[in-house]
Amino acid sequence: MRLPVIPASLAVMSVAISTLPAVAQQIDLRTAEARTAPRTWNVLLGGGVGVAPAFLGSKRGAASFRPIISIGRGVGSRWLSVGDDSNGIGLIEGENWRAGVAGRLLWERRASDHSELRGLGNIRFGGEIGGFAELYPLNWLRVRGEIRQGVFAHDALMGDIKLDAFTRFGERWLVSAGPRVSFAGRDFTQTYLGVNAQQSLQSGLPTFKAGHGLLSYGAAAQVTYQWTARFETSAFVQATRLAGDAANSPLVKQRGSLNQFTFGSSLRWTFDTGY
Repeated sequence: MRLPVIPASLAVMSVAISTLPAVAQQIDLRTAEARTAPRTWNVLLGGGVGVAPAFLGSKRGAASFRPIISIGRGVGSRWLSVGDDSNGIGLIEGENWRAGVAGRLLWERRASDHSELRGLGNIRFGGEIGGFAELYPLNWLRVRGEIRQGVFAHDALMGDIKLDAFTRFGERWLVSAGPRVSFAGRDFTQTYLGVNAQQSLQSGLPTFKAGHGLLSYGAAAQVTYQWTARFETSAFVQATRLAGDAANSPLVKQRGSLNQFTFGSSLRWTFDTGY
């Protein structure tokens, strides 16, 4: 499946973002239950399924799954949660901000699964662990930053900056949209998009030594329906474009695409631990 051109997707999201503040009223993500609930630890569990690039830089989509885990104080609807947020534990918080631990899994990439990866070798299963902080400077705006260190699959430092405008429609619908920028350390870019001398001989691609810096930019949007204060479903779409050394990789230029598109849905349930 060939991925759609990103500029059109970004244009649609830009229109959505520009209209959100106009229709937003005094938004409070906390429901009546959340405002009166004891400030005990809660756990959010769920899963998301959808279609994402078959591998970083791929021009084809493939079915994907990701577990969703978040731990914090109070009912989970207090804070905005978007499909591309890392799993996390909120450790400290104020009236309009919070911070904590963030992490994500990196699935194994097997060269035998995709003809475009022939000769490039496998990348083992791993993850990224670090922290996040998010601020709500306006009652309709979230600013979130993440910094994560790779383990096993790569050992680079990764970073994401996200801006999400959001508003409620009625009591149950929540819509959000906003831009994203991602950064990657050298080892990540080299591991996933670089080509060393041996890989060049085996794959037919020219050698390529990747560096660090800007990895991608784009936008994401999400629609959430809250069945109750503790159970919700979401539909998520994200369009990004590879940049920097990632965009110059021969894997991307000759066998892939700069445009990366993801869409899917998720189910999430929050329960109170009582502590």
